[in-house]
Amino acid sequence: MNTSAFDYPNYVIGNEEKIRFLRTIILKYKREVPYLRKTTSSYQRQIVARDKIIEYWKQKYQNWKIKYQIVKKEYEEVKKDNEKLKQEIDKLTKTNARYQISLFDHGNFKSQKSNKDKKTRGGQLGHIDTNRESREDYSAFPRIRGHVKTCGKCHKHLSRVNATKEKTLIYIVINPQTVRLILESERQWCSNCKSEINACHPQSLAFTEYGLNIFMMIMILRFKSHSSLKNITDVLSISHGLSLSKSDVSNILLQAKKYLKGRYKKLIKEVRQGHIMYNDETGWLVGGKSAWMWIMASTKITVYFAAESRGRGIMEELYGSSKAYSMHDGLTSYLKAVPQNKSLYCWAHVLRFSFEETFEAKKYSTEYYFRKRLVDIYRLKDKYPCPKKNELFSLIKKELDKLISQRSKLNSINKIQRRLIEQRDGLIRALVETKDATNNLAERELRPMVINKRISYGSNTFSGMETTAILGSVIQTLSKDEETLLPSLKSYLQTGVREKYPQYLHTGYFDSS
Repeated sequence: MNTSAFDYPNYVIGNEEKIRFLRTIILKYKREVPYLRKTTSSYQRQIVARDKIIEYWKQKYQNWKIKYQIVKKEYEEVKKDNEKLKQEIDKLTKTNARYQISLFDHGNFKSQKSNKDKKTRGGQLGHIDTNRESREDYSAFPRIRGHVKTCGKCHKHLSRVNATKEKTLIYIVINPQTVRLILESERQWCSNCKSEINACHPQSLAFTEYGLNIFMMIMILRFKSHSSLKNITDVLSISHGLSLSKSDVSNILLQAKKYLKGRYKKLIKEVRQGHIMYNDETGWLVGGKSAWMWIMASTKITVYFAAESRGRGIMEELYGSSKAYSMHDGLTSYLKAVPQNKSLYCWAHVLRFSFEETFEAKKYSTEYYFRKRLVDIYRLKDKYPCPKKNELFSLIKKELDKLISQRSKLNSINKIQRRLIEQRDGLIRALVETKDATNNLAERELRPMVINKRISYGSNTFSGMETTAILGSVIQTLSKDEETLLPSLKSYLQTGVREKYPQYLHTGYFDSS
């Protein structure tokens, strides 16, 4: 309120005039009070409404702030997942390169041979003829002469003639007779060692009614033809009229394991005594749980080993006190178990790694030439076929050191160099001591086990896995010479019976009386 309103005007002199003046002022403000109250109420309502709006937007802001934090967190997670996916895509791209381009037949890995070195199609000069005609003596075959009595068209009687048309016929007998015998073995007594001795038929094995040929056929179907237990029962039923269940086949394999376990131990001993041992492993399932099938192989022997882990202790058990070189892919288990000076690294893995890391390299780029030089080092042995081992070692070491010492800002080349530094001596020894400096032999020999795993989905028990390892080792080793597979397998089984049950002797003194 303006204070000047309470000042009396000049014309107001007396008290009565002052009182009248004051009354006038009071009446004036009385008339203004309702308006002021109304205005004040309106302002108060506006303030309340504005407070509500402010509170609403405050709440809205808090909700947006919470949502922002959630979205930000999700974005960070998506960003991390995206980085992982990029790495996975990059890895898959590099890995897929192995299937798109062969290491040794395409691009930089192409062999540097001239046109003169290319082989012509067909049999090569000096190659041994392997046709059936060159191996078989047809003069020893029995001859059967046939003739027709009447014409097949007009049914007229035909006369016999001297002219013949000749061909060779080869066939097999389907569903031959299953032989069943009652074996009577005399209970003989040795006066020297005081033991009971029993004659054993050449087709008989101890404590089983199934003959030796059945054992061999089941093992060949299982580990050579990679048949399932169900398919084995079907084949024996169709071809021989022999009715067996899957459990019967499984029990026969389990019994064969007992007879061949001694031979299996001898194979382990022999492969340890060799010059080079090729090692690898593949995953296996035992009752749905993870296990591992290991391999140690040479050019003549293949041994599978069932294990529950992929750790160092398994390789230490396999290698034992061996003095052989171990060819492997650089798994930590091998590095800790095998002496450093006995480790050989697979060049196929190293070259594949270098190819994957430089897969997108353009021709004539730095990566391209680096990869090419590495391949050239791998082929140094072909250029110098007959030097002394120490000379070849020094030559390869010199060239490999040059490649390792090459400075580069490219991450791909640095990765390859780090691997070459870690495996340098083992890679050089592999080129010096082996023919192809790769672990392909172990991978080839391991493939039958991989096929069996896919067919049988692993093993139900660890004992079943051991059975697969033992029998598979014997069959795979004997398969290296298929002509002697059956006679050798028969001999192994009979020897195993004698080793386990010396009182059972295979003898020919059986008669039908």
